[in-house]
Amino acid sequence: MKFLAICEPSQYPIPTFDIPIFYRKMAEDSRINFFHIPTRYVLDGETNSHRIQVAGVTGKLSHENFLDLDSKANQWHLLEEFDLVFCRTLKPFPDNYLQRLSNWEKYTRFVNTPSNKIEQIQPDFLLKVANSWIPETMVTNNWIDALTFFEKYHPIVAKQYNSCGGRGVFKIWYENNLFQVDNLNSGIRRFQNFSEVIKYVQGNTNQPLQLVRYLHRVADGDKRIVVVNGEIYGAYIRRSKSGYWVNNVSGDGECFLADISSLEREAIEDTFKAYSRLGLHTLGYDFLRDNDGNWRISEINAGNIGGFSRLEMLTNLPIMKKFIDWLIYFAKSSKSQQTVAV
Repeated sequence: MKFLAICEPSQYPIPTFDIPIFYRKMAEDSRINFFHIPTRYVLDGETNSHRIQVAGVTGKLSHENFLDLDSKANQWHLLEEFDLVFCRTLKPFPDNYLQRLSNWEKYTRFVNTPSNKIEQIQPDFLLKVANSWIPETMVTNNWIDALTFFEKYHPIVAKQYNSCGGRGVFKIWYENNLFQVDNLNSGIRRFQNFSEVIKYVQGNTNQPLQLVRYLHRVADGDKRIVVVNGEIYGAYIRRSKSGYWVNNVSGDGECFLADISSLEREAIEDTFKAYSRLGLHTLGYDFLRDNDGNWRISEINAGNIGGFSRLEMLTNLPIMKKFIDWLIYFAKSSKSQQTVAV
């Protein structure tokens, strides 16, 4: 089997991150001919070309060599040679990135279909497919509508579309006659007018925001449940060591193995179908506790999700091998069921 992965190695300076471990496992697997393409090469090529420049990745892959993979991407291959492509590029995706990958669908098969991921990352997608499982939510780019939502539920959380790792998430509240806005990276900013708050949170893009009622039990942690093609691989809780309201590992979150309740399983079963129909097979469900102590869906991440190596470390089970076994099965079954148009 010939597999291709897309990522930016420089974003993973720590060898124990999910992507470096995934690359090492793939490179060592004798069943796979594994290749890497830098994210920027997706955009550098001609729009409708099916020739790409890649690096072969085989044998023992040191972290130093992983970080240097982009410089080795000098082999030319045709897209139709690859049995499966896995986009492991972090959001925010560059402009036209998913559109360019969508053109590749004529030649090869993806773990998560890029053309449908364009729909999935829109701010209102989660609201449409998981409305009964999420806290009170509104999607808008109108600051007056946003103010009405704020006045009803404050404090609230505003989420940018096309972001990850807590970078595009903002807590908004009112204190000392000013609107307070907190973000993991930029800290607290203060504004006199709510219209200025929305402009700041949007980043001057005018893109709709997902506004969510703030859940006061966020200090209990953020539960990640890893799901592949409808199968639950396991769950763990990320919890800020300092009690901060963002629990991401990219902040100061630490991880603990977690149980999965029947209610959470029901939420996954009910919502997974919408993603499966779009050819989005690897999902990271994030849950937060509501005021009644129930875990509610806060996000459903599709595509480059973390958690496989984390579950392996927490359980001492071969989770990464299980995932690679599924990738091989998926590639074989997809190839037998479909004829790739060239």
